[in-house]
Amino acid sequence: MNVMSPMILHKDMSLLYVEDDQATREVVSQLLIHVVATVYIAADGREGLEAYRTHTPDIVVTDIRMPVMDGVEMAREIRRLRPDCQVIMLTAFSDIENLLDCVSIGINHYIMKPVDFAKLADAIGQCCDYVNLKRRLSKQDETLNLLSQAMEQAPASVLITDLQGTIEYVNTTFTKVTGYSAEEVIGRNPRILKSDHNPPELYQGLWNSIRGGKEWECELANCRKDGQVYWELAKFCPLRNSEGAIIKYLKVSQDITERKRYEESLRYLSTHDSLTNLFNRAYFEAEMSRLAASRDFPVSIVIADIDGLKMVNDNYGHDEGDRLIRMAAELLLTAFRAGDVVSRIGGDEFAVLLPRTDHETAQEAVQRIIHEECCKRKERNGYSRGLSLGVATAHDASEIYDSLKLADRRMYKDKFDKKGRATAQLRPEDEGIAGD
Repeated sequence: MNVMSPMILHKDMSLLYVEDDQATREVVSQLLIHVVATVYIAADGREGLEAYRTHTPDIVVTDIRMPVMDGVEMAREIRRLRPDCQVIMLTAFSDIENLLDCVSIGINHYIMKPVDFAKLADAIGQCCDYVNLKRRLSKQDETLNLLSQAMEQAPASVLITDLQGTIEYVNTTFTKVTGYSAEEVIGRNPRILKSDHNPPELYQGLWNSIRGGKEWECELANCRKDGQVYWELAKFCPLRNSEGAIIKYLKVSQDITERKRYEESLRYLSTHDSLTNLFNRAYFEAEMSRLAASRDFPVSIVIADIDGLKMVNDNYGHDEGDRLIRMAAELLLTAFRAGDVVSRIGGDEFAVLLPRTDHETAQEAVQRIIHEECCKRKERNGYSRGLSLGVATAHDASEIYDSLKLADRRMYKDKFDKKGRATAQLRPEDEGIAGD
């Protein structure tokens, strides 16, 4: 029998009441429906045990002496099913044997008949408090378990340290990203991940912020276990207890290595020529402006143009033309210093900036290029390759752009002079070389 009432003290509780005396059962059950939300009623221990198995109520209130199965035996079976089930015993007998039986199975409350309903209601209230506490703890455990699973399965790395910076927890993503197992890092300091790419000021700012109770976000270059550098976007924050005191530090980070590589490739492409890997025209012009405002004078400028590139493209294909461009780039790189700015500023045109270089030194570099050309002039396809070159030197900022124009004119003069020589000494395999 199931009795429900809208006027109740404990709205989320259920109770099993077992009593073999019908009159008592009817009176007490009418009172119980005002205490808990749901009351299940049984007339003996066996019926009560079946009701418990069916409904699993939060609290059991039972008489002791009943036919078929007494209350103590029923309570013992219920405790086997659920060890923390709240049980209240009612009895008109105060014999020691029953009391010891109740103690042995851990009965929560023992109330003498005739029942003082105020005492019974108070005992039920205490049982309800216990059940509510268990529910809250269970919910907290469930929440903690969910949070733990979420942290373990999160796509971000999670690291927790104590106030001294000793690692106390890392999640699965952390181990995948860094290559360290949890056992290898717990108890150690996060500096095991430190690389030389981060300035000391970054770490100082980080610790000052989180020790002061503030969050800190930055990009970090760290080292994996194998020594490989990786980049992460990291957020650090203090963890507080219920009183607001800082007790731990939390770091959540995302591996951004691929993004950084992509950004670096974009930066590289913005300043370099993709075919030759030399600096491009935009970078050359920016360096011209920088040098004009610097004290790196004298600045020499070399302009170089590939002879016969159009003919090579037309007769041998653009792949061969690209090969010729790359060879010219390699030749220029070997002729100049590492600090010189070697650029490809057009399809077949190159420009070189030589800071702190006088005209004589620049001419020596040009002569090295000419000498190298003479040694390797004839190509396997039958055409001759070469560079037309012009050089000029600026002694201060007012001359730098005029020197660029002068070097360009001298390059075209060199090309014109070669064209004249080629026309006077034209060979069948050289025909068309001076056409551009």
